[in-house]
Amino acid sequence: MPALKMRILSHFILLILLVSCKSSSSLKDWEGNYVYEEEPVKAIAGYSMGMTWSLEVFQEEGGFVGNLEVNGQQTALKIKTRIEGDQDQIQVKFVQSLDESGRDQFKVGENLFSLQKNKDGNILTVWQKLEPRLSEKYHNGQEYFIKKNTP
Repeated sequence: MPALKMRILSHFILLILLVSCKSSSSLKDWEGNYVYEEEPVKAIAGYSMGMTWSLEVFQEEGGFVGNLEVNGQQTALKIKTRIEGDQDQIQVKFVQSLDESGRDQFKVGENLFSLQKNKDGNILTVWQKLEPRLSEKYHNGQEYFIKKNTP
């Protein structure tokens, strides 16, 4: 009987290892730099306001992470994120603020937004806790982020 228990345990451990390797390798396609430039809007004072979002996705010991920056006229967020998902979609989850901004805006593990690849390979965004700052006319499932390069 002990030999049977050891065999079952070893198969279980092997299954866990295979699942974790598949998850990491499927996220490898997401490594790289993504940029989203919000359409500029006219401020009351007459000047144009713009907003740039950048997300760098990379692998660290223990999984995939991202550095997210959102910069504009009166906005500057720098956030470390955890990346979860598979080859078709990822969730960008809050880990910590990398500066004073955003420190109290988000909870650890909160889903900021998701990125999904459609059948044509375009990257679609589903906004959650974070949304475009300048426009109230954004739509989920539209193409916002563009992949600029891979490491």
